[in-house]
Amino acid sequence: MVSVGAPIWTLSLADLEEWTKSKGEPLYRAQQIWRWLWEKGVSSINQMSDLPARLRVSLASEFALTFPQLVHESVSKDKTRKFLWEMPEGGRVETVWIPHSNRYTVCISSQVGCSLNCRFCATGQLGLERQLKGYEILLQVYAVKHLLGLPVTHVVFMGMGEPLLNYTAVIEALTGLSQKLKLSPKRITISTVGIPKGILRLAERKEPFELAFSLHSAIPEKRQMLIPLAAHIPLEEIRHALGTYCEKRQEWVTLEYVLLEGVNDTPKDAEALRAFVAPPVRAKVNLIQYNPVPGLPFQGSKRLSEFQKSLMQRGLLATIRRSRGADIAAGCGQLARQV
Repeated sequence: MVSVGAPIWTLSLADLEEWTKSKGEPLYRAQQIWRWLWEKGVSSINQMSDLPARLRVSLASEFALTFPQLVHESVSKDKTRKFLWEMPEGGRVETVWIPHSNRYTVCISSQVGCSLNCRFCATGQLGLERQLKGYEILLQVYAVKHLLGLPVTHVVFMGMGEPLLNYTAVIEALTGLSQKLKLSPKRITISTVGIPKGILRLAERKEPFELAFSLHSAIPEKRQMLIPLAAHIPLEEIRHALGTYCEKRQEWVTLEYVLLEGVNDTPKDAEALRAFVAPPVRAKVNLIQYNPVPGLPFQGSKRLSEFQKSLMQRGLLATIRRSRGADIAAGCGQLARQV
């Protein structure tokens, strides 16, 4: 049953067919509406020029065509762009568009704020205001692609919030990205700080998306110092979930590792990381250059290349992710809605 008054973005093609049929219209009208919404990217129902005027009036009166409102845009010297949105159901989140060669990545938020309070992260200092709805997550990509006219090839759930603490909405957005915006799931990455139940649920899914786990230390005591959640979820429990994920999906995961000066960049840390990546866990390590956050006591390690080399000598696949957009606070861990 189609719910009158719902955001139009939540409707499936079958919903639109049911609705057009109830209006005495042929089924192809649903296809026309679908194309206007998801292929042409209209900003108004009145732009759907091949629909009869009466149908456009009915559509506009029964469904909400709501968009995130752009509050502020920042542009980095490396051409990264950050957008601050007022979301349709309230609250402000940030989205980042990152161009690199022929790759155009949109980093999207899944919550307004974040409840995890990771000690080195600006977003974690905000606290959680509310969960985003699935269509609101999806609309961040829609707005970048259709309203701003920017190319999109990849999407990462690495913005504000913990995706697996808003699982249902994130899966709704993931489905919409592939079925509505026609983005290959292979080009979508879900990043988590480590929610075992959510990881196990992802393991059962068939879409070939990528999974990234924010590890930051394979030494439990250090990880608890960096990530308060770690005190309640043992690292071994997360490792078991990751192993199940790798076995069921026959895939690798990415371990995200922000390298902090004098905190997690020692030979002992490298040894612990080597021990963590053992069957059934199959993983590559992505070393991340830390972006300093005003008021927080951490600094980026000067040993990025050295630490990468030590991991590779231990048989691990390790890459370095250089920071993008740090000058506009658009880098990893910097999103805090600051204008």
